[in-house]
Parts: sequence; structure tokens; C-alpha cells
Amino acid sequence: MKKAGLYIHIPFCKVKCVYCDFYSITKKEDQIPLFTKCLLKEINSYKKYAGKWTFDTIFFGGGTPSLLPAKYLEQILQKLHDTFDTSNVHEISLEANPGEASLQHLKDIRKLGVNRLSMGFQSFDDKILKVLGRLHKSKDCFKTFKNARKAGFDNINADMIFNIPGLSVENWIKDLNKLIKLDPDHISAYSLTVEPSTALFNLVKNKRILMPNEKIDVEQFLITKDILLKNDYNQYEISNYSKKEMECKHNLHYWNLDPYLSFGPSAHSYNLKSRWWNHRSLDTYVQNISKKTLPTEGKEILKKEDNYNEKILNGLRLAKGIKISSIKQYHNKNYNTYITKLQNKWDCIDIDNNYIKLINNGMLFVDEISSDMFIANYQE
Repeated sequence: MKKAGLYIHIPFCKVKCVYCDFYSITKKEDQIPLFTKCLLKEINSYKKYAGKWTFDTIFFGGGTPSLLPAKYLEQILQKLHDTFDTSNVHEISLEANPGEASLQHLKDIRKLGVNRLSMGFQSFDDKILKVLGRLHKSKDCFKTFKNARKAGFDNINADMIFNIPGLSVENWIKDLNKLIKLDPDHISAYSLTVEPSTALFNLVKNKRILMPNEKIDVEQFLITKDILLKNDYNQYEISNYSKKEMECKHNLHYWNLDPYLSFGPSAHSYNLKSRWWNHRSLDTYVQNISKKTLPTEGKEILKKEDNYNEKILNGLRLAKGIKISSIKQYHNKNYNTYITKLQNKWDCIDIDNNYIKLINNGMLFVDEISSDMFIANYQE
């Protein structure tokens, strides 16, 4: 049976970070009880998927899921256990912000079965954290991490960001060295991108903030890879590194195009044939659930070429690459010509053990290579 994941979107935040384009709301924590009540009803409406796949991961994302009191988290987990067969779930992740989760809260959620914590450090420089609009200070990162270990978490991810205005290459190296001393089990290191629906977009547009040039971005990416590989972190996806066998199983569902069900405002689901998503508004979400209708805003049925392009887009981001058999069928007899043409253009494309993958820093060109492999080269 196909493996699948369950995702819960918790939209509440203390502050909205300038770069964040995920759906989140501030100063609305009084709505957590109502939100939870509606969430339980939405989960219940998906009983038909109960025996369809083998669910093996649960992920609480946001927003800031660690703001959710343990009693509500317990209700949600219980509803998931009651609705789906969760006997194969071995990874339950929850995102947390430094300084916003006390030792007691961490102990409480660990007792509920949450066994993987994803912590949004982003930087160890208070000035940089201010630029990003983060609420916490550098000292909060170390304190919360220490408390998480004390609470029994032996699977912790640390989120970090580079390519930030004002972040020098030297200071990024210092950040990485401080992080390695903490010894997290998993590290996600992202380049800061300017998304259209964010405050950062307007700041850049109005020239109040100047983004670093591409050279700095590339240098910081390569330094990240070099330092983390030397310290026994395996780069299994373009922005994700882990200790041995500590990859994020839930995120691998997305990259491997496995099915997943998602609940909460703005949540996206995928059943191998189609994708659908909920309204990006807590008020609309609550109204729909109250009227006993699903809070779905839109749906798309994926065509052959959509499936093909997604295999390319996601597969090239992974260190293992794309399984040749999964795309060969789309090319009929033209596959060998197609691959030869690509390899002649891109010397970083490698064929190994029935996989197409990028080598020699080829991930720096993943967008361009993906584009070359997209629908223009697709054969019916």
C-alpha cells in the first residue's frame, strides 16, 4: 500500500515575519478553541481515505504550532488516531519558535507522542533577526534547544536562512559553526527569497532593503554544503541536511510525490490524481465548517504533463535524483536522444543506478535544468 502523510496547518503567530508567505494570523489566539473544534470536524469528514494508504507521518506546520496549548494538540492527535490507521506513524513533527515554547510545554507535547521538533532559528545574530522580523533573540535559540533535549526530543531540526541583507559570508560561517556545536539531528538551510505577498517584497520594491547580489548567495550556499558535509550531515535535498537516517520522512512524501491529506486554512492535499486546497482565511474556514461544507477553495486534476513536470521539479532537488523508469514512459522511443541532448548541454547531469541526478554543484542550476526538462521536451 502507498505510504502517505498527514499535515495540520496551525495559522496562529505572535508576529508575522517579513519574508513569510505561508498563511498566518497574529493576535487571534483567542480563536484557538473554535479553530480546533472546526479542525476536528474537517478531519472527521475524510474518513473515506482511512484505508486507502499507509499513513506513516504527521506534521504540524504553520504559523507557529507550538503556540497551541497541549490539550488542543491532544484532541487533534486523538481525532487523527480515531479517523485513520496511525499504527505505522513513527514520525510526528511540530514546528516551534525559540522563546515561545517553555520546558513544561515541550515535556507535555513530547508525552503526547510528538517526537520530532523543527525549530526556526534562522540566525544567531540579533541584528539579522530584527531584519527578518523575528520575535526571538539569539539566546532563545540555545535555551529552547537545550530544553527540547531535556524534554526528551532526540530528533530536532534547525531552520537557518542565508542570503539575508547585512549577513556577511564570515558571519554566516560563524552561524554554521555555532549550529554544529549544538549538534541538531537535521538542518534546513534556505536562501532568503522575496515572495510577492510578503512585507519583504514591498521593502525591496521601495528600495528600503537591498538584497545581496547573486555571487554572495551562491558563495553562502556552497559554504553551507561544504561545512555541513564535513560535519557528517548528508545533503539529501537541495536545502536539507541530516545525520544518518534522520531525514524528514514527512517532507520526503512531498518530494517523492506520495499522497498526503492536509487540514486547516490554506492546507493543500494530493491523492496522486488531483490536488485541492482550503481557503486561505480562518474566518472563511470556520464559516464553511459551521455550514457543514468542506472548506475547499479550489481543485485541479493533474494531466500527464503535470505529473511529468512535477517528477522533474521535485526529483532533481533530491540527491538521489529521478528514477528513470518513472519518466521513461513519457518519451516512448525518444528517451535516449532526449537524455544525450541534456547531458551534452549540462555536464552536471549524471546517470547512476537507474537515476538521473545532479553532481558537481549542479543544484546551483536546478531551476534552469528543470526548465529544460519540462513540457517542451515531453513526448506523448
